[in-house]
Amino acid sequence: MAAKPEDYRVSELLKKGSKAIDKTRDKKTGSIMVRKQDGRNVPNELSEEDAKQFVKFKKRGKSISSIRKEKPFVKYGMKPIRDTKNPNSVKYKSDWIDTDEFDTIPEEQERFGGETSGYIEKPKYNEEELQKALDTKVDELIKKRKPKKGPFILKEKYDTLQAKFDSKVGELQGKVAELNEQIAISEELRSIVAQSEISEDSALLQRAAAEDETEVSNERFVKLLSDFQQALIKGTKEGIERVSLTAQVRGLQAQKATLKELLEVQKGIVSQLESQVSGAAAEAASAASGLTPTAGNDVYFAVESDQDSGEDNGAKWTTSRNSAKSGKAGVVKVKNLRDDGKKITKISLIKTDGSVGSGKVLGFGQDGDGMKTSVNVSIAQGAEYSEPFYFRKSIGGRGGKGHPEPRKNFQKAKDYSGKFKIEIEFEDGTGNVKVENLIWKVRKNKKG
Repeated sequence: MAAKPEDYRVSELLKKGSKAIDKTRDKKTGSIMVRKQDGRNVPNELSEEDAKQFVKFKKRGKSISSIRKEKPFVKYGMKPIRDTKNPNSVKYKSDWIDTDEFDTIPEEQERFGGETSGYIEKPKYNEEELQKALDTKVDELIKKRKPKKGPFILKEKYDTLQAKFDSKVGELQGKVAELNEQIAISEELRSIVAQSEISEDSALLQRAAAEDETEVSNERFVKLLSDFQQALIKGTKEGIERVSLTAQVRGLQAQKATLKELLEVQKGIVSQLESQVSGAAAEAASAASGLTPTAGNDVYFAVESDQDSGEDNGAKWTTSRNSAKSGKAGVVKVKNLRDDGKKITKISLIKTDGSVGSGKVLGFGQDGDGMKTSVNVSIAQGAEYSEPFYFRKSIGGRGGKGHPEPRKNFQKAKDYSGKFKIEIEFEDGTGNVKVENLIWKVRKNKKG
């Protein structure tokens, strides 16, 4: 079995000590440099030629002793020592002056090595100093294993290849986009083809059905043509008779139209007469109920006061200074007798003359300050409507600032009077009626 380089280094270290170590170290890592030949560690003392032989022997599995040359035995002191600076000057070991380096030997030293002469044995080395010189870590003699590296290339080549790769990737992406586009177009065309096939099948079915229906229709047409020819013959005969009958019918239709027009005229006359009769009857009924007609007789009205005012359609109210009475004084009645059927939509009660203190005098809704001058109504044709009217209750307050007489110093009652009007409006805004110059009266007693 071939010896390992580690075994060789260890054996050399045990034999020669520190001389077996090449003290050249790597500046970066600090590791001891070892001589190599063809990637193998070789002894430092071998020549270049011996180193090559050493490598060959190692490959064959032989030891280093087989390539070492036998050196002749030389007695101690007889081997000359050459001076490197002056090769011509020859010196021997005996010429060197002994020092006291080895005079003192430690008692615990058990090993001795060196040369003897004249029965004097001197130690070749001091074991204590040798221990200082030796590095017990044999691993320093073995070159560190190189870390495993990947398959690296030059950066220039890498950059070039990377640029080509990126370019090809871009081209590939473009081709992929084109492929996807073509795939989408292909799928769309396939869908169109499938729809076309379905449409074609449907058209073929429709065509077959149409052909069947055409055959049936042809048979019917032949039969109908025969029937038509017979009917044409009969129709010709009937047409002659129909022409004469048509002339007679048209004459009768003309007579019917004339009679219809006469009938419509008679209906209009009757309707007008009925309207006149009903209007006259309504007017008579309104007059009989005490209502007064307005201009045109479209509206009948009446102002019914709770107290007799002594005037037609007048309004009267009596109150007291000490105790104001309720302002309700009567009702306003309105009857719609318009012929066209339009409704009355608004009634207004407006004071036109005279006053009692400050504020309103009479109106609709209530007897307070919220009194209204008009109300919205809906009075159909022929209907009669009644709306209560009021005098302002505050008129009856005690005499003083802002209140009408009598005041405290007066002993008698005080009478007030004025005029008002009634306005009646229709839904179409036409035919509105105004009744003016109606009389209102207020009597205010001192005590009540």
